[in-house]
Amino acid sequence: MARIGLKGLTYAPITGGGDGSAVTYGAGKARTGLMMKADVTIEREDVKQYGDNAMQEHANGVTGGKIGLELTRLSDEDKTGLLGYISETGNILKVVDADAPYVGFGYITKEIANGVASYIGYWYHKVQFGMDSDSAETKGENSAFQSVNLTGAIMGVQLTSGGPMEYYMTKSDPTETAIRSWLNGLAGVQ
Repeated sequence: MARIGLKGLTYAPITGGGDGSAVTYGAGKARTGLMMKADVTIEREDVKQYGDNAMQEHANGVTGGKIGLELTRLSDEDKTGLLGYISETGNILKVVDADAPYVGFGYITKEIANGVASYIGYWYHKVQFGMDSDSAETKGENSAFQSVNLTGAIMGVQLTSGGPMEYYMTKSDPTETAIRSWLNGLAGVQ
């Protein structure tokens, strides 16, 4: 299967749940024209037990993950929603020493296999983002587009009492509209 697209940044603030019950989200946002790249790394434990001079047991469960985003831009509204910046009247945006909020986060990819397209929606139950750096470059002989980079910590949530830690889920469908609807439903986008 060949992946040929990325779009549809979607997020919603976590308002409750996740400790043995479904995560609840506040009003979400769906954005267009932002996604350039999403790099996801799932982290696993690597624990080995030896006995009689040989490995007897091995544990390699998921412990979390990281997501790196490259975006075309990030509005002040999205900086407050994803990074916890404070917006004040007069178009003032303040960076404060508070932690960034926990959010549910998702996006859409397009894949083709044997000439047939399908759309895959990704939803990460709990992510906390931070901005890697902020730089600007003067216009020289030729223009150079600049982008925004964010890094997020992917955390697990326990969605049912006694259930496993869950980190993310995916849904595939032949139509982008169905995946957009699914993500909007999860994030509470109106």
